[in-house]
Amino acid sequence: MATNLPAAIEKIAGHDLGTIMSGLSEIRGQIRDLDQDDLLAVADAIGSLFFIDHYERPDLQPAMDEGIAVLAEAGAVIVPYIIATFENSDMKANLSYAKVLGMIGVPAIPHLIEIYRTKDDPYQQSYALYALGKVKDRAILAVLNDVVAAVSSKHLEVRDSAIRALGKTMELISPKDLSTEQRTTIYQVLFNCVSDPHSAIRGKTIRTLSKMDRSGLLDEEQKQQLRNICERVSGINDQNRWDRAFIVRKEAKEALEKMD
Repeated sequence: MATNLPAAIEKIAGHDLGTIMSGLSEIRGQIRDLDQDDLLAVADAIGSLFFIDHYERPDLQPAMDEGIAVLAEAGAVIVPYIIATFENSDMKANLSYAKVLGMIGVPAIPHLIEIYRTKDDPYQQSYALYALGKVKDRAILAVLNDVVAAVSSKHLEVRDSAIRALGKTMELISPKDLSTEQRTTIYQVLFNCVSDPHSAIRGKTIRTLSKMDRSGLLDEEQKQQLRNICERVSGINDQNRWDRAFIVRKEAKEALEKMD
């Protein structure tokens, strides 16, 4: 095992922020030079931080965030290990692992889309889509059709993560990246979600449509439809039909403020 690695791993098992951060700092300095066995030992130790309930230990949140960043530094070599942990981790841990994969970026995309396409568990699909939304690279366009299809899922978690991921993708692209047909398809799929029974979905949908508008992906008719939707749900032109959920009205008002 690498020099001082056992001591660094022991620090990660500590109970105070300073000790854990010290161990993470020592590991970060050598993580790219570790052999496979040492890297798996480190990943296992850092992964234990992701099970901490940050509501019970908010003081350790910086350690969890640093653990995500340190694992991401390992790069593509750590991706198979993290993918393998998805089925054996809880929700808190999986969200952190998804952030790691998102930070690693392009090398994680094939693994994540494979989870979405092959797993029957909607939670597994949701984590994969959430991670795809964290990838800040236009390479995500290669799997855009899968993300768009997920927006119409019957499972709330999948729809939620897909719409969020789609919104993040809209921030990365310009009109030349998509054909008119693709833009229309995305718009229509999102338009159908404006009336979703879940307020979180409706709010994220309006936010994503607003991002499409700001990226120049909507035509004039679509822009006007979006304006009409936002004015209606926010109660500007018809308070009898406004959305009862504050978060939806908030997103609609913010979208209106950002429109031309």
